[in-house]
Amino acid sequence: MIHRKVLFLLCLVFLSISATTQLKARASPDIIRVPEHYRTIQEAINQANPGDIIQVSSGTYHENLFINKTLTLLGEDRANTIINGSICETVIQVNLTTVRINGFTIKGGSNGIVLEECNNSVIQENNVNCTNAGIRLLHSNNNTVSDNIVTDAYWFGIALCGHSSNNTIERNTIKDNAQGFGVKRQDNLIIHNNFINNQNQTHIIESFYNSWNNTYEGNYWSDYNGTDAGQDGIGDTPYSIDEKNQDNYPLMGMYNQFKIQWQGETYTLTTICNSTITNFDFGTTHENTISFNVTGPEGTTGFCRIVIPHALLDGNYTILIDGLPPIMEKELPLSNSTHAYIYFTYSLTTHEVIIVPEFSTTMILTLLIILSLCVACLVRKVNPEKKRKQH
Repeated sequence: MIHRKVLFLLCLVFLSISATTQLKARASPDIIRVPEHYRTIQEAINQANPGDIIQVSSGTYHENLFINKTLTLLGEDRANTIINGSICETVIQVNLTTVRINGFTIKGGSNGIVLEECNNSVIQENNVNCTNAGIRLLHSNNNTVSDNIVTDAYWFGIALCGHSSNNTIERNTIKDNAQGFGVKRQDNLIIHNNFINNQNQTHIIESFYNSWNNTYEGNYWSDYNGTDAGQDGIGDTPYSIDEKNQDNYPLMGMYNQFKIQWQGETYTLTTICNSTITNFDFGTTHENTISFNVTGPEGTTGFCRIVIPHALLDGNYTILIDGLPPIMEKELPLSNSTHAYIYFTYSLTTHEVIIVPEFSTTMILTLLIILSLCVACLVRKVNPEKKRKQH
């Protein structure tokens, strides 16, 4: 009888340890790879446990996805990891959960990404080109939609429908859609987006108060016809949306953000520019040197307002446009202890912009003093030698 009790207790201990081990094992999410582990993305979704990460290799996947569990869906390369859906269906439908979808080209379907009754989700860095709507939130709150390029939708580029509030819509390029952005509820933040050549830049489905700017910057609107007398990249008059909504600080050029890895840290550099920026680089050719190309209509004047962390380019600097000084340059009053706000202009079409650090005046004077002392020491050393030879 005693032996049976001991055996029973040992079984209980073993089962307890096994269960604890399994719980600990699930504390970290599994990484599922497509097509290495599963041939299709939907198979990976079906087999995944809540909290898992699905990494999708570059390629074209002819699928329409349905997600109803907490997952992270990561594409290897947004330009070359393509989900091509059926024309009459939503490409990625997400219901009643929290997701992160990052790094895909999504096309072919009636809708690109639809979040329905989803909270705290992130839709980031995707290219979306679908017939009906690009990205649509329905009865979904506290989500972030950022850094996406949404084009050519017959209905909405991005739409917040139903009771969708407290969402952040930022740094998206919303271009060539019938309606650029639609919103039905209140308390959403829409900032640093580029609204370019949409038939209607916005459509207020139902008018509530939303925020279209922070304390000094808003969005870029390609049909804004205001002026910038202060030459700081911000329009002098608001961009009107309806009686309850306006962008108080419309941008005079497109907003771009660049992430820079340097000395083990990640830094953010932003631009407002009326030219197209390409080939952005930091430190590849010369240490602490920023370079990029600007392109625009020939014979026009281009401008760039660039915000640079002091950690990347502290002290004095020189701006060169194809090796020559810009037409005008100035540092704006917004500069602070962490960032320099620099504004400069140039004539277009295409140019290379280089921003290089300079030695400060103090440093130059110090080097001149050291050089002078070295020369004096050499002269003193040489003079006795000459005297000995003369004697």
